[in-house]
Amino acid sequence: MKYHVNAPYPKITGITPNVTYGKMILDNVGGMNSEMTTISLYLYNNVIAGDKYEEIRTAFLQLSMVEMRHLDMFSELAFKLGMDPRLWTCTDDYNEYWSPSYNNYPNQIDALIENAIISEQKAIEKYTQQACVINDQKVVTILRRIILDEELHLKILNTLYKKYG
Repeated sequence: MKYHVNAPYPKITGITPNVTYGKMILDNVGGMNSEMTTISLYLYNNVIAGDKYEEIRTAFLQLSMVEMRHLDMFSELAFKLGMDPRLWTCTDDYNEYWSPSYNNYPNQIDALIENAIISEQKAIEKYTQQACVINDQKVVTILRRIILDEELHLKILNTLYKKYG
């Protein structure tokens, strides 16, 4: 099974520094609804699924690897936009480091998958909103490519939920 869309990721080159856009992208790195939050959630889900739900365990492990690619891309993009790409977010000129407390940690398999579905939906909504307000085609192209993966993740998770939920 493929866990990412069969399309190349845009190169992160020729980016013009822009602190406003950088703060938006930095929130995708270490904010409450971020790639880091999703990665940590999927690693947790992988362990909870265990050997009893091998298909789910494998899916979360594979999904987390795609999310790591997104984290890397957003970190590089934030840096090129002029931000320090730590695992943090910047709101009202206040930097707040990422925290594992951002996650919900359900341990029932149906709630676990449902929680992941909600996470993917929020990511799609957030990245879509960013793509609508950012006026830099290179940044928007990156966001739109990542959205394609997140939409695929949502389909995969909905399929798993129908089967196990």
